[in-house]
Amino acid sequence: MRTVLFAARLTRELSVSERETLFSCLPPERQARFLGGKARSGRAEILCAYGLLCAALYRELGWRVLPEVSLTAAGKPFFPQRPDVCFSLSHTEGAVMAGLSPAPIGVDIEKTRPVRPRLMKRVADTENPESFFRRWVALEAVGKRDGGGVLPVLRGTLSPLSDPDCRLLDTWPGYFAGAAFSPGHALSETRFYTV
Repeated sequence: MRTVLFAARLTRELSVSERETLFSCLPPERQARFLGGKARSGRAEILCAYGLLCAALYRELGWRVLPEVSLTAAGKPFFPQRPDVCFSLSHTEGAVMAGLSPAPIGVDIEKTRPVRPRLMKRVADTENPESFFRRWVALEAVGKRDGGGVLPVLRGTLSPLSDPDCRLLDTWPGYFAGAAFSPGHALSETRFYTV
């Protein structure tokens, strides 16, 4: 299996048929959370993130059905019956990303938005929003790859931007994306879609 990334920019509302098809891609636990959720924002992005994962699994492994998904104690999703197939998902307003690899992988995509100067300084030691978002997506990607989230990365001495297995990605104007791969599992392909 190769290490691949799929990313999609959402430029329109999803049709009822598209929503129904993408809903079937959600794991049962996520379906229940989705139906019970009161918030309307981000719902199309959640559907599309799992849709991208299903597309990647079909393209790379021929899987037509998403296997059971469980969470580690730290909250990282995984396939308990297939630990040799690792994935990571990310969504932000108007864009989604899915990563698939035979070893741990982490991805993050963020839409540019206002950030408090204090947060930029604390997280990225910068007052420049572009520098902040580059560092943030790298932190998120490494945290997801390693399974502990951003806080352990922030507390440690690791600099994600100097991690040779962490890469910033060019996507769309106004978006920043990063991916962190396991050593020896370089990116084979990136696919971009517009919906």
